[in-house]
Amino acid sequence: MAPPDPHSAGFSPGRRWLTTLNLLLATAAALALVVMLNYLAEGHYKRYAWADATRFKLSPQTLDVLHSLTNDVQVTIFYQRKADVYTMIRALLAEYQHANHSHIQVTDLDYVKSPGEARRLLARLRLGPEQKDFVAFEDKGNGQRQICYDIKLSDYDFNDMLRGGAPRRRAFLGELYFTSAVLAIAHPRDQKAYFLTGHGERDAGDPGQRPAPEGTGYTKLAAILANEMRCHWTNLVLSETDSIPADCSLLIIPSGRQTVSQLSSNELFQVQTYLRHGNARLLALLDTTEGLEPVLTNWGVVLPNAHVIESDKQFLIGGGQFLVQPAFDASSSSVHPIMRALARAGSKIQMDMPRPILAYKTASRDPGAPTLTAVAATTTNAVQWPGERALTAANGTPLLSPPYILVAAIEQGVINGRDGTRMVVAGDADFLDDQMIDSAANHTFASQTLDWLLSRPETLAGRIGPRPIPNYQIFLPESQMTQLRWLFLAAMPGSVLFLGGLVWLRRRS
Repeated sequence: MAPPDPHSAGFSPGRRWLTTLNLLLATAAALALVVMLNYLAEGHYKRYAWADATRFKLSPQTLDVLHSLTNDVQVTIFYQRKADVYTMIRALLAEYQHANHSHIQVTDLDYVKSPGEARRLLARLRLGPEQKDFVAFEDKGNGQRQICYDIKLSDYDFNDMLRGGAPRRRAFLGELYFTSAVLAIAHPRDQKAYFLTGHGERDAGDPGQRPAPEGTGYTKLAAILANEMRCHWTNLVLSETDSIPADCSLLIIPSGRQTVSQLSSNELFQVQTYLRHGNARLLALLDTTEGLEPVLTNWGVVLPNAHVIESDKQFLIGGGQFLVQPAFDASSSSVHPIMRALARAGSKIQMDMPRPILAYKTASRDPGAPTLTAVAATTTNAVQWPGERALTAANGTPLLSPPYILVAAIEQGVINGRDGTRMVVAGDADFLDDQMIDSAANHTFASQTLDWLLSRPETLAGRIGPRPIPNYQIFLPESQMTQLRWLFLAAMPGSVLFLGGLVWLRRRS
């Protein structure tokens, strides 16, 4: 065989140089194509939801809110990684960031692993060191912020709790509250609360000027309004006005222990007109009714001239004070949203000789008529205050029977496209004054009540529904449970030992 010609054209230096240049140009062209495809894909990508991830697909209403967002929003997930809803929160907020990655930035902060960063965030948000498990939304442009606490993000089934178990999450409400928070900080609205005065009501002081007298004032409740709800407040004397101001977001009536004077007919007319105009909010804390009976009756509420107390020693504190538990709705295995945090923690509020609340049955069949929901109630062991005359009907039957409703929420639905009216009525004004608001879970109750009255994420509820959390239970008879125990504790380990023994004997032979 003849040796190869060293001067063959296939092995010439020029041909090798051209081959190398062609390879370099082809590689550069391929890289340029990849870069261009990635550049185009960044703004024209298509994401598909697969399997279980479809539960985090955003609703059209949320997408409309996010696409219209022009402010930069910083979202901080302030959770431990092992928290049971952390995965759902992180997956949902990832969708928010994908929907508007230019203006939404999501970060994680584990307060256990990063205590220094956690302290700085709490200081920036003006929250106490005990706060944990929440999602913070901050608008970098206008400085607005909104906190979504863990207790709000789930709907609970308290049926097991009534039998001594723990409450169970049955729905995830993250999208409802997250979208509401984005709306609230991107389009902030000024809110203002008015404390009614002029009839011996508890004194909240004067904003930035005169403090209220120590003891039975309402300065701490006013501080919750200003610091936690970011709601301005002032005092209101109805005798000096013709109508409740149009900028009133919340009217608070903190009655005194003794009636100094009754509301005049003109003042009652102002209150009733305010409640009827829609989107009205009222917090009535009533040791005395101050002549509000006609207004309360129109909204389905009666406060009889009586007081109740617990006879169960585990609730009784002393004097007229006792602990009050959340009111459970047996038909739906739920509690009112105001009491979710307390029910989940097993906490109670402390009250002092409260008056019971009766639902006044009206003849109205209007579907828009007010509805009354029990918020807090006594146990079945409660009794009417000793020494008071028992209240009875005309036929001699008792008007009162335990459990007694002590705090009630009244709502009137949306009518003609307007926001409905919300009221919270309590038969006690002492439990939220400066002396008692820090007792038991009263402060938490006050915060949750004001939040429910002032916040309106539920305006989106009809369009952004809850996401059910599926729960799977396997029920087996005792015989099958015994078989499973033998299978996992004996048969499976025994099979492994048997096969291992066979391998050992084979290798020895």
